[in-house]
Amino acid sequence: MLEKIQNPADIKGLSYDEIADLGDEIRTCLIDHISHNGGHLASNLGVVELTMALHRVFDSPKDQIIFDVGHQCYVHKLLTGRYNAFELLRKEDGLSGFPNPAESTHDILKTGHSSTAISSAVGLLKAFQLNGEQDRHVIAVVGDGAMTGGLSYEGLNNGGRMQGNLIVILNDNDMSISANVGSFATYLSKIRSRQGYFRFKDFLTRVTNGTPLIGKWVYRRFQKIKQALKSVFYQGNIFENMGFAYLGPIDGHNQRTLERVMTRAKNQNKPCLIHVKTIKGKGYSFAENQPTDFHGLSSFDVETGEHGQKIKPDFSDIFGSELCLLAEKDPKICAITAAMAAGCGLTEFSRSFPDRFFDVGIAEQHALTFAGGLSKNGMKPVFAVYSSFLQRGFDQVIHDLSLQSINMTLCIDRAGIVGEDGETHQGLFDIPMLLPVPGVSIYSPTSYSDLRIALQKCVAIGTGVSAIRYPRGYEPDMVLPFSKPEDDVEWIGTSKELCVVSYGRQVVSCLKGIRKANMQVSFLKLNKIHPISEETVRNLMYYKRILFIEESYQNNGIGAHVGNLLMNCSYRGIYRNFGIKNQFLKSGKPDDLLKECHLDGDSIAEMIQKIGALEA
Repeated sequence: MLEKIQNPADIKGLSYDEIADLGDEIRTCLIDHISHNGGHLASNLGVVELTMALHRVFDSPKDQIIFDVGHQCYVHKLLTGRYNAFELLRKEDGLSGFPNPAESTHDILKTGHSSTAISSAVGLLKAFQLNGEQDRHVIAVVGDGAMTGGLSYEGLNNGGRMQGNLIVILNDNDMSISANVGSFATYLSKIRSRQGYFRFKDFLTRVTNGTPLIGKWVYRRFQKIKQALKSVFYQGNIFENMGFAYLGPIDGHNQRTLERVMTRAKNQNKPCLIHVKTIKGKGYSFAENQPTDFHGLSSFDVETGEHGQKIKPDFSDIFGSELCLLAEKDPKICAITAAMAAGCGLTEFSRSFPDRFFDVGIAEQHALTFAGGLSKNGMKPVFAVYSSFLQRGFDQVIHDLSLQSINMTLCIDRAGIVGEDGETHQGLFDIPMLLPVPGVSIYSPTSYSDLRIALQKCVAIGTGVSAIRYPRGYEPDMVLPFSKPEDDVEWIGTSKELCVVSYGRQVVSCLKGIRKANMQVSFLKLNKIHPISEETVRNLMYYKRILFIEESYQNNGIGAHVGNLLMNCSYRGIYRNFGIKNQFLKSGKPDDLLKECHLDGDSIAEMIQKIGALEA
């Protein structure tokens, strides 16, 4: 059945029995393909009925559906004519793991970060109204994890004041990426216990509408005691207080109920919020029992549920274990995460030091400002965050940390090219963001020992914001010719003709390129990439040619900064800076993307030979 669906209209005429069969087929498709390609499984298994109901009640793309965070859009892709391309999900030149308007008119925006959908929906609907298109609806599908982000409330605050067909669907599955924390999760639990009012209201509507002659009169009489019923069963909630008609909570796996409530919201002509209760991982026992493990994964065995167990520690694990060792000796050290405890390697810290571990939910802005408060009163906060998600906290780094002369450590995981999650998740903006902020120091370790040393230094130094950026995955297998990770820079080679400069993961590619180029080349490894000392700049002045290679944007990167420092010192040699061009990188394996960006060993060897042939 699934392979015959070319657009959402194809499922509108199906019976409920047929829809149930389609749901089973969709779940089988998700499990089969994600077991090979990887991706976000549990969240998509949980929204099968919800997504089918959306496309049966509304008319996409006339009615626009926005998925917050976006990784729960796989079912939507299958129902909008992309079944035949689904085997290439998250592969280079294949389907994105997130909504992508280039793939389909049913994808409205590229959404890969949290808490943006409601504000986008308010803008989309207002544009329809200004254009005189009053009959169109905009629906924002928001996970409750995203409701821990402040932007969601900014959107609700403005959306609740407008008239028109704005519908917010709160997909409440008790989970975000890590388990939900904070007051909002507790608040949702309270709302779930107040279903008596809604059940009675639905029952009353069915009975009175089905009673000839006197039904409408009875209903009108009961409307007069509606407020009394509310006060008994249901005392209002934040959504109603912000101007939304609140519907729910309802069973997110009951197809009839979903469609009935969505139809009611569709006909309201006012902002509505539908609270849907779903089970993350629904229909696959391993995902239901381990929703966090099956949130995002590389591959797994369908029969056993075994998946991607690490055979050795990666950078995130090394960071977490080292931080635990430091915290045992120093009771001032605190760890902060924004709903990414496991992903950032902080699971053991959370168990060993529960009083000093803080999961603030998907709220990076709060995390940074909160860290500033901790530091101001004598603690040593360490905030671990993915590079891509740090972008949400740029203003806080400037205003609430640097400007206040706050001492804290910022550990930036997944820095550089990340891979299959594509454009919204590549870690390429942290350096251009942090570089101009006064007082920020940045380290970029190549190996685990580099990371340990950098973390020890940053926690101990206590001079402003210290950032450590490290890639996803493992340290290089090759033996590196360096022995002083405690130094800010390390030099090898004696040639004064050409010096290659790099940092982080690119150190390995550069060493491979130097060997293949078969030329006499010196190499400068930056352990601390900002600020660059005057002594380092003076030493670089002795080389006739300098080639700077980095896994960051070429514009506004460390290479461009070093070039300015050299120019200000009247450097007269040849300087070439090479990084990633000003573009968003799509999905693909990191090694393939590095090669496309000419940051692999072979490409660097060619660059070395070319610059070596230039007259200095």
